Amino acid sequence: MSWQKWTAALIAFARRWCEGLFRRRIPAQGDAYNHADLFMRIGCQYYAAARFAMHAQCMHVCGNLFHHAVEMILKGGLARKRNLSDLKDMRHNLREIWRAYKADFPDPALERHDKTISGLDKFEAIRYPDANLKQIAVTAEWSGPAGKVTAYGGSTTPKQYALVVSDIDDLIADAFKMSSWNPGVFMGTNPAALESITRRNDHLEFLTKR
Repeated sequence: MSWQKWTAALIAFARRWCEGLFRRRIPAQGDAYNHADLFMRIGCQYYAAARFAMHAQCMHVCGNLFHHAVEMILKGGLARKRNLSDLKDMRHNLREIWRAYKADFPDPALERHDKTISGLDKFEAIRYPDANLKQIAVTAEWSGPAGKVTAYGGSTTPKQYALVVSDIDDLIADAFKMSSWNPGVFMGTNPAALESITRRNDHLEFLTKR
């Protein structure tokens, strides 16, 4: 093979490789929108279920459901700008997802939710029952300061898992605003779900208006 043909073949191979790399890294616009849409819809279902669990005082389940609600809604925003495989690599790590979200939607106002993210992220550790569940305290409040369980009589203070629903409501409302989504479209029209979402929620009008 002459050097001209060899060079042409090498250039053609490099072009095909680069085009394949670009397709893998940058999602098609339609796919990105569909992925983002599904993340938001599933996230809102978790959100409604989490608030149901809070009303029923199902503490462990409540925390995990809120964890997944926030995870999916944040990934809904990220899916507009990132490949689906990148989001899968983040798994359920809320701290990592939150860092990525603040990088894609830079706004100093989001920093007020750092503490809420840190608190929710801990609930992933108690997703499955094991011996550690005997040495923890789980509290959930609708609003106000987070609850705390204190040990007396020489007992060891248990590890605290606490959440405040109003703080999570604030976070979810801001996530919709930052991502420019219309929340009412994703919250749906089911009366029971809407009752759960609007119960003691300062953002009820914004989150349900279509």
